[in-house]
Amino acid sequence: MPVRRWSKRSKRRSSAQSLVTPQDDGVHVYLFWSPNKERYLSHTAAERVTAEELCISAAEAVGITPLFHVLFALYDPMSCCWYSPNHVFHPNEGSCLILHFRMRFYFRNWHAFNDKEPDVARFTVKSETHADDDGQPVLEIKSVEYLFAQAKYDFVNELFPMEKLNSEEELSLFKNESLGMAMLHLMHLALQTGSTLQRVAKKTSFINCIPKSYAKHISEDKVLTKMRLRWMFERSMRTYQNNMEAKKPDVKEIICKYIYALECLAPRFGSETFAVRHLRLGGDDEHTSPDASRDGGAETVHELMVSANTGLQWREMMASEVCHIVGGNVDTSCFFLTIPLLLVNQWTPFCDFPGIIHIAISEANVCISTQDNKCMVEMSSSQEARSFISLLDGYYRLTVDAHHYLCHEVAPPRVLLSQANGLHGPIHDDFVLHKLKKEEAEEEACLVRWSVLNYHRLVLAVPNKNQNGSMASHKLFCIQHKDSVFTLDGWQEKFSSVKELTNTLKDYILKSGTDSYTIKKCCRPRQGELSNLLVKRRGIDGSASTRTLSPNKLELCFQIKYKDLILVRSHLGFGTRTHIYSAHLQVGQVVAEQEDDLNGDKYKKIQVVLKVLEQSHEDITSAFFEMASLMSQVSHNHLVFVHGLSVNGSENIMVEEFVEFGPLDVFLCREKAKLTPRWKFIVAKQLANALNYLATKGVTHGNVCGRNVLVARRGLEQGTSPLVKLSDPGIAVNILCQEERLERIPWIAPECVYSKAPVGIGADQWSFGVTLLEICNDGHLPMSDATLPEKERFYQQKGKLLEPSSRDLAVFINKCLSYEPLERPHFCSLLRDLIDIMIKSAAHSTVFLKRHLKKKNILGKGNFGMVTLYMYDPANDGTGELVAVKSLKQENGPLPKYWLKEIETLKFFDHTNIVKYKGCCTEMGESSALIMEFLPFGSLEKYLQKQEKSTSQCLLFAQQICQGMEYLHSKRYIHRDLAARNILVKNDSLVKIADFGLSKYIPENDTYYRVSEDGDSPVFWYALECLKLNKFSFRSDVWSFGVTLYEILTRCDPSQKMNVNVLISLLERWQRLPCPADCPSEVTNIMTSILEL
Repeated sequence: MPVRRWSKRSKRRSSAQSLVTPQDDGVHVYLFWSPNKERYLSHTAAERVTAEELCISAAEAVGITPLFHVLFALYDPMSCCWYSPNHVFHPNEGSCLILHFRMRFYFRNWHAFNDKEPDVARFTVKSETHADDDGQPVLEIKSVEYLFAQAKYDFVNELFPMEKLNSEEELSLFKNESLGMAMLHLMHLALQTGSTLQRVAKKTSFINCIPKSYAKHISEDKVLTKMRLRWMFERSMRTYQNNMEAKKPDVKEIICKYIYALECLAPRFGSETFAVRHLRLGGDDEHTSPDASRDGGAETVHELMVSANTGLQWREMMASEVCHIVGGNVDTSCFFLTIPLLLVNQWTPFCDFPGIIHIAISEANVCISTQDNKCMVEMSSSQEARSFISLLDGYYRLTVDAHHYLCHEVAPPRVLLSQANGLHGPIHDDFVLHKLKKEEAEEEACLVRWSVLNYHRLVLAVPNKNQNGSMASHKLFCIQHKDSVFTLDGWQEKFSSVKELTNTLKDYILKSGTDSYTIKKCCRPRQGELSNLLVKRRGIDGSASTRTLSPNKLELCFQIKYKDLILVRSHLGFGTRTHIYSAHLQVGQVVAEQEDDLNGDKYKKIQVVLKVLEQSHEDITSAFFEMASLMSQVSHNHLVFVHGLSVNGSENIMVEEFVEFGPLDVFLCREKAKLTPRWKFIVAKQLANALNYLATKGVTHGNVCGRNVLVARRGLEQGTSPLVKLSDPGIAVNILCQEERLERIPWIAPECVYSKAPVGIGADQWSFGVTLLEICNDGHLPMSDATLPEKERFYQQKGKLLEPSSRDLAVFINKCLSYEPLERPHFCSLLRDLIDIMIKSAAHSTVFLKRHLKKKNILGKGNFGMVTLYMYDPANDGTGELVAVKSLKQENGPLPKYWLKEIETLKFFDHTNIVKYKGCCTEMGESSALIMEFLPFGSLEKYLQKQEKSTSQCLLFAQQICQGMEYLHSKRYIHRDLAARNILVKNDSLVKIADFGLSKYIPENDTYYRVSEDGDSPVFWYALECLKLNKFSFRSDVWSFGVTLYEILTRCDPSQKMNVNVLISLLERWQRLPCPADCPSEVTNIMTSILEL
């Protein structure tokens, strides 16, 4: 982001002047420390700006380099929430926003002072082969200085997570530690200024270096107590001054001791906790998005904690004794008074960051998916939900994969840019050289990474080979990045992307002095590859050598005696060089009481499948054993379980789990009339899950196809979902003959057809794309029926398979079916994108057929049409869903614009407090019918007239309307018809905003909309600028909310409504609506401020 957007408020004048909080419109970022003593960076330009751009500018002002700036984020002290990197600020909306630039991602014991906690360090090239490598420091000196300033601020203002002090001994220890930290604070000032401790203490009192509550406590002590404390501190200061002169500690050592002391004082320092309204663990694949249907208003009963060393944990809280502390803003007396705190259970681990597969969000609802579990969370707001998942997402990139994101809604723009262009992060030169040497087999390869020093520069690295052809070093070329344009130094050509630039360079020769370089291929980041971008947590992360699972030909799960334990039932068919049988496996002896149930059989038996290697292929026995051994060492819900091997004479047999409904391709053909898109998405997701698991173990399957995916549960019955399992791959691809490999086209990856080398993970990515096409086409692919020459020619010509009708799915599959293996996405990315498409597809499934709509009764009529209750019952069995159908009166002519506007607007809204759009039915006469969710209690206006509701209940409704309107405005829509009659009631604790016929979209650079069309207007709810000038803005909606709030608090009493003359008379006399009875004064003040001109 160009620095010219920023104005800097310096600290060169008096201290009082420099700390004055900015009042100008815009976004103002507070810096705890900077070399130039700047305190605020202000973005007041009209153009929008992202949180990532603000962080980069702040990092540049502080001197933090690109490798370390990802540890920082923007924090809003008012809402106690963090902003995700992709959050967009709109400074032209007439608001002044003060944010703090803070280190958010914190690794305890980065200083290695605590031998009771695991050390942390960044990976080095040696880390890949030497697990005991010391690594590189987690923080640079500028980051350390900034962290110190932030920690001092938090310590003095008591913003760190302090545990309750239960005894006088603990209180005394806290006081002593606080004084010790004050001493370190003063020692740091002395070293920086070259002064003695005594001189520094005259300018900065130790009272200003301890928590405010402790300082207040001292101020209330007796005079003699104060004098004794000061005398003791001064005596300690003389001792420390002597030690400083003798040992001469450096600034970093003092900082490390201060941070270490703070970590000891606050065991949860560096962690974040979130109070959640609802927590549900477990769940099956049927649920792929957060559960947003839960009613609001429930009390907080769970708490989540996220920390770098322990991942995600949770615990229950007793709601009756919750003492809620938000963002560390605690009562300043809490250290010294005995107050009732939380009665809690111990923290329970949910998962560490490597275990997270995907995160989905829908407003305040979050779904965290892992390999074997799921966590559904309802936060208190959408802002807090984004704050939460951006924390998990950031730690994932710091500990697992520096180039991957878990949730698109919070993905940093630079990560998206890097992924689209195959860019590496700011990795060090030794990793660049190591990466290029690994790719040395690839002719004329290059690598593009972000600069380690400059935020607006990239570096193109190409191998520099010596005379014998081996690579000893690499040559660097700089690429400048400014205003979304990329230029190579020394070349005037401008490019819109790095990918376009490198593709163009393939047709040119790069010159540097007398040396010439050519580029044919770019090395992209690989899934989870080690670099200095990742932090190694000793004792938590596995070593690099144990991250993958290597085949072990000698280690078998167990041996089975064929004759004694296996009873063959029937021959099922043929595999690749194998016979397949159905059989029973004896697994144990039954007790006497169970014999009757088993028809007198004394042995327990389970049904299994036998794969018997043909005796004519004994030359591949070792490969058969290797495959069986490898598959017996992996275990996953969506992998067929391998019981083990049986060697009976010349027969080599693999014994594996029996899966009831057989191969997926056969099942798809047989049941295609019953299969829904959602069913197919679930199956594809389960397959991707299994392949992602294998990829994390370093295992390539090599034979992914529909016939190797087995159906364990049909999922066709109501309330059930399918379950599939990937079977073993059979004989390895590189052992097959050329004809057998050609036969596997199009499932086999193109690079495997002519190569005898072991297949890489890219082969599974290709095969998954083809299998997904197979699922879309109900088990059939046109290419599968082609002759071998036709198949071979198809690959030679780089042919394309038929795409599915869904555009999103077609783009997804085409990424898998790239003829360049390194361009295929990693399975973690495939799984994430597939789930996103699945959620999007479910949200846009809006086709309703008239023949399935069964009319119940009329819910209401208006000037333009009516709302009718229907049951949508495609199964015609009375189990359908109740929906509200809004239709126009039958008239000739085209549909009114406002009607089409409401349909188009509702499609894109997804919020708990906005009525759900379900779809349209275009068969209802000559006009469209709008299908919406049915809310049984009708409008809030009629509901309040009939029901006796307390003020607190009314305020709950008002809060939910605020939340819905906040979401609406975040999408830059104004409602223009907000009133109690347009609020619908689902139950006693949930209301939703409806009727978007008058809503308007406000473009990015505008602040209001001027209405020119004629039509009925709800003048009683309109602000003055709307009545006089036809100008509508976000603020005019706020006015309408004030009137709606008055309606709610008067329970929509008709006697308190006004006619037009009375309303105009009030407004002309600068009067406003009278205060409703029993209205709290705080609410009255809010309503008064809302209804200001």
